[in-house]
Amino acid sequence: MDTLRQQAYRIIKDKIVYLQIKPGERLFEADLAKELSMGRTPVREAILMLENEKLVVCNDKLGYIVRKLSREEAHDYFAIRQVFEDFAIPLIIEGLTDNIIAELEQNIEKVKGYVEKNDFYNIIRYETEFHEILYRTTNSKVFVEFISGLVDKFQWLRAIGLSAPGGVQQSLDEHIKILAAYKARNIPEIRKLTEVHIRDAREKFASMEHIIF
Repeated sequence: MDTLRQQAYRIIKDKIVYLQIKPGERLFEADLAKELSMGRTPVREAILMLENEKLVVCNDKLGYIVRKLSREEAHDYFAIRQVFEDFAIPLIIEGLTDNIIAELEQNIEKVKGYVEKNDFYNIIRYETEFHEILYRTTNSKVFVEFISGLVDKFQWLRAIGLSAPGGVQQSLDEHIKILAAYKARNIPEIRKLTEVHIRDAREKFASMEHIIF
């Protein structure tokens, strides 16, 4: 069973990653403790854990705030994601099964449903799951270990990009095309579509610079 600190950490982290608390906004320890129905100590400890992960910073005047990324950091995260996903493509093709294809198809249908409901939380959740299914399909413990350390940051960037006008529909359309290319086992097409997908995500992210930089 999770400790109160772990519960607070997970909930506050989700609030940050899913943009319920945006970059630059303050974390009010007392308010969070009241909302989570727990004392301030586990909330304070959770915030310190998030500071260690560089999702939160301590400002001398404002206290703890959700950190803003620099343009250089954002560029590097997208560049690293491109390298990882390009590396994974042949491994995914090797591990791809009818069951995994069905899982990806179900994922896309879920996203479509949440788009109709305008449920941003679950849109982000299942857009992220699409990529996690592909990562898992590599059957590479080393790859999954490395990428797992970056998934939360990728999800944070994804949430910001998806919040841009047209971001959700564009990403969904690109996932549909990527899945079709995987079903055809067309590696050159997958590489091209993946590159376009990450480029478009980077551009949508940059278009939201008023809340991130």
